Amino acid sequence: MFRDSGDVDPHHAPPPARNATTRVLLAQAGATVLIQSTLAAVTAILPVLARLRFGAGDWQTFFVTVATSTLAIFSIFWNAYLARSSTRSYLLTYWLLALLPLGLISLAADYGTLLVFYLLAACGNSGWTPVFGQLLKRLYPDQRRGRALSVINSASLAGTMIGSFAVGAWLHADANAFRIYMPAAAVLQLAGIALLILLAQRTRTHAPPAAHANPPQPPRLRDLLAPIVHMNQVLRADRAFLRYEAAFMTYGVGWMICFALLPVLLTEKLRMNYQEVANSTQVVFQLAMLLTTIPIGWFADRFGVARTSAASFAGLVLYPLGLLLARNPIEIGLISVWYGVMMSGVNLAWMLGPVHFAPSPALVPHYVAIHTSLVGLRGILFQGLAMLLYTLTHSFVWPLLLASAAFCWASIQMRRLHALLQTRAAESAADRAAATARHTPSAERAADAPPPAAAAEPAPIALGADVPT
Repeated sequence: MFRDSGDVDPHHAPPPARNATTRVLLAQAGATVLIQSTLAAVTAILPVLARLRFGAGDWQTFFVTVATSTLAIFSIFWNAYLARSSTRSYLLTYWLLALLPLGLISLAADYGTLLVFYLLAACGNSGWTPVFGQLLKRLYPDQRRGRALSVINSASLAGTMIGSFAVGAWLHADANAFRIYMPAAAVLQLAGIALLILLAQRTRTHAPPAAHANPPQPPRLRDLLAPIVHMNQVLRADRAFLRYEAAFMTYGVGWMICFALLPVLLTEKLRMNYQEVANSTQVVFQLAMLLTTIPIGWFADRFGVARTSAASFAGLVLYPLGLLLARNPIEIGLISVWYGVMMSGVNLAWMLGPVHFAPSPALVPHYVAIHTSLVGLRGILFQGLAMLLYTLTHSFVWPLLLASAAFCWASIQMRRLHALLQTRAAESAADRAAATARHTPSAERAADAPPPAAAAEPAPIALGADVPT
């Protein structure tokens, strides 16, 4: 049923016809709910589970919290694998390395076992964004891609919100509930993988490039380092994409600090339980994103990636300040709503940016992989910085103030990038007009020009018209 065929080059496959786009969109949204919503629902509560169920300390909680974002650095290597495999093989490998280990957490008897399985899953999870970006580029035309992504995100957010509420309530009632819902999530995720494989087959985006049809050779050190070398080459050559990544790196300082400290703040400072954590962070956060993702998708299509990012980063300045001032679950819920509204724009811009800057559909997975790998880099640098500042000062004040300042500077960087892109667009339009004029034969220009007025009969000036002076 899912047999690959080699007669299609998916790098040049056109998007589906408009009347088929709705069916494609519904299928991709459903698959994303089965895969990513279940993943988010079971992993968001994992640091709190490690702390409350397995007795993890501050640094042990930190290692669980930062695993996924830090190990996203492996995305660039997943992209190299995607370039050499069919979508079917890639997605099945992704399930085996990213989603199955999450299901095996149900077997954990201590913190060490939980951490090992979760680190394996985190390494594998960095493979999601390259294939997701590839499908976005191939399945939807440019003018509708932002709205398509907003629909997919809305479905995913709804699934995550429901799943997070259920997981929090179940764990509150039974501390061993994870031994049931973890393997159940892995089964649902496998169903989502099967649906994506079917979608790729039906839309003819599943075959590997013909250039890689030769028998595989044993990898050499040069081959293993090639993705990193290519990443540096892309960033040096594409200056606009480099500035986009620089702004997201600054934003990442703020986000990583907040993300790393949140589980400790909720359990240590506010003494919240499973259900309070799930409801006041994940549930209301996902609900806020769900209600705003569709209009933000329209905004992104209308005003562009850079302007959407700049506005969202500016709004996030208030998020760490709200965490500092919150005194109970209700106040955490209120700041989480604001956070969700702002992150609607960030999430869309985060995914659409590499798709927008990639010069061709074939390079989209590579650009997305670079983008995702840099998430891992800032995770390594800044989440440790957050925990170190907290440990040295015994306070959340200084790291969260630094996070707020980082969001502010990232917004300024994106505004400058938007101005640069506007200038480049105007220059490009002027160059095209000049080139058209140069290549138009003089005889044609003379024929197209209006006949000159006779010298003795100047054109009359209409009453009320502006008279040149």
